[in-house]
Amino acid sequence: MFKKLSLLALSFASIANAAIIGVDVSALTDTSAFSCVNENGYSRAVVRCYIEAYGQNPGGALDSNCQQNYQNALDGGLSSVDIYMFPCTGRSTCKSADTQVQEIVDYVGSNSMTVGTLWLDVEIDPAANNWPSTSEAQSTLKEFKTALDDSGWKWGVYSSNSQWSQIVGSADWELDSSVPLWYAHWNDALSFDNFAQFGGWSTPTIKQYAGDVTFCGAGFDKNYYGE
Repeated sequence: MFKKLSLLALSFASIANAAIIGVDVSALTDTSAFSCVNENGYSRAVVRCYIEAYGQNPGGALDSNCQQNYQNALDGGLSSVDIYMFPCTGRSTCKSADTQVQEIVDYVGSNSMTVGTLWLDVEIDPAANNWPSTSEAQSTLKEFKTALDDSGWKWGVYSSNSQWSQIVGSADWELDSSVPLWYAHWNDALSFDNFAQFGGWSTPTIKQYAGDVTFCGAGFDKNYYGE
């Protein structure tokens, strides 16, 4: 019995070790915290690089912690670092999609950052009322798609089935299902098995499987990239 249990435990450990996992952050996170998560098997990071700043006029601003988090993640041993933007939307005072994307492009270039993918965060911020109507949301997202396509960068979308449906009015509405999808489903499962299709995406690239978790002395969301 002991031998069988030992083999079973080893099997589970092998499955966990085969999974590619990472973290994402929105607050300043030091190198020691990234080093700790790396030692615990997390090899990739996504850091926030743009914020709504909806109270400003114009709205939308670079995240002042972006470059430092990017560098801290690399110095902590993580193998790749993406960035994400939480755009300013839903207000007449927001900068245009072109301007918001160009600010990130210029910032990354001036800081000599090597970024794999820029993720467009599509989720509801109740405090900002950032997606006030489904028709406006569809139009705004198309503007961001154009700006991101024109940048020449690899980009993708972060959202969930429920958020997408509320924002654009239907889970079936498509922006661009050819770009990668990073979806949220906090069930602590290292698997895409629970994925419910939306936006034309039939296969996700990343799953955010846990959120607002404090470990290694910092706050993180946890992400699964497959086997």
